[in-house]
Formats: sequence, C-alpha cells, structure tokens
Amino acid sequence: MGDGKSQSGQVEVETAIVLPMVVFLILGLLQLGLLNQAWIVTKYAAYRAVRAGALRNMDVETMEAAAVAAALPVLSYPTNGRSVLSRSDDGASWVIKYNHPGFRFNRMTDCGLKYATVDILRPNGCDLAQLEGSVYQAKGKRYIPFDFVETSGRDVLTKLRIELTINYRMIIPFADWVIYKMWRGARVARVLRVGRGSLLPPAPVDTDVAAALGVYIVPIRAQYGMKLQSDVPLEALPPAQNCDEGKPSNP
Repeated sequence: MGDGKSQSGQVEVETAIVLPMVVFLILGLLQLGLLNQAWIVTKYAAYRAVRAGALRNMDVETMEAAAVAAALPVLSYPTNGRSVLSRSDDGASWVIKYNHPGFRFNRMTDCGLKYATVDILRPNGCDLAQLEGSVYQAKGKRYIPFDFVETSGRDVLTKLRIELTINYRMIIPFADWVIYKMWRGARVARVLRVGRGSLLPPAPVDTDVAAALGVYIVPIRAQYGMKLQSDVPLEALPPAQNCDEGKPSNP
C-alpha cells in the first residue's frame, strides 16, 4: 500500500515538473509560428511600401502607411491591457481594424512606438554629386527627375531601395516574455554576458521601454527595391554618410 502512495506521489511531482515545460513548448510554438507568418507578411509589406514611394516622390509617411495597410493581418493593438489580433480577412473587418487610431496614425497607443518604419537606403546624399546636373525647381522645392537622360540605365541612381521595420507585438502570454528575453539576450555582446560588476548593460532601446510596460515587441526587417516612377525632392534624400569610393554605407 505504501508503495502505491509513493508511486502516486512520484507521478504528481514529475507531472508538476514536466507540465509547465509542455505548456511553454505549445505556447512557444504558436508564437514562433505567428512570428514566421509576420516575417512573410513583412516582405510583402516592404514591396507595397517601396511601390508607394516610387510612385509618390519617396514620401516616407506614405510608404509607412502603405506598409501598415499591407501588414494589417499580423498587427495587433492594445485593448483592456492585452494585445488583440482582430479579423481583417474581408473588406468590412479590414476597414474596421484599420480605423483603429494606432493603425491610422502608425503609432501604438500604449507605448508610442511606430508599427512600421521606413529607412531609405538609395538614392541618398552620396549620389547627389552625380545628380546635381539634373536638379530643377518647382513650387519652391528642388527635384531630381526620375527619367533624366544622364541617369538612364544606372539603377543605383534611378532605383529606390528601402528597409522596412515592422515592430511586431507578440500576443501569446508568457511565450512573448520568454521569446523577447531570448531575442534581447542575443543582441548583447558576448563580453557583457560573461561578467558583471563593472560591465554595464546595453543602453536601453525603444523595445525595452515597451517591455517595461508589458508590451513585448520584436522588430522584423525586410528590404525591397523598385524603379522610381516619380521625381524625387532633394529633401527626401537621406544625408550622406561614409561615402568612401562612392559606396555609401546602409543606415
């Protein structure tokens, strides 16, 4: 009789040890699956963003709005203290979801981060010297024509290339915190992992501020390029940085 009770108690202990691991495994797999889906959608959103920029004078806000609209199915928003991923699989539900203030203004209402951020890689200030001969002025602004004959055939000067960052909010409880900590740790230099004391932690970033508010975000990035189909305002060009041998470094 005593042996039966002992075995029963052993099973309960083993269950108590294994069950949390199984639960986390299931939750983690769900969240990783959603992350993979978000990565696929981000690549499509980068295409939509660069297309909007190619047609709309490399306007960053227009590109970011196009990216949010394309990535809407995988973007969540805060309500009642948690992140919600509502439907957007038909026209009516898509419009209802997009009209949420966070999506319309590309700003998370609980932590202030953007849902989508676009950085222009090329053309940039490093290319300006090669384009100065084509600059014209209209309505007080200076523009570079996308179809200038001297730049024809040179993709580096007539092709818009961007990097899109989607700040993806994880929505699976507990798994979001663990995956965020794993991602955050992978970004810390090895020398900072092996010692303490005088070694300082990495400087806080926006995602750390959000994490302090209970919002766990992983940035997902994708690049895309497309031929320009509209003239480019000089003010839209990112500044020149490290233009060594005519090869600027990406921001």
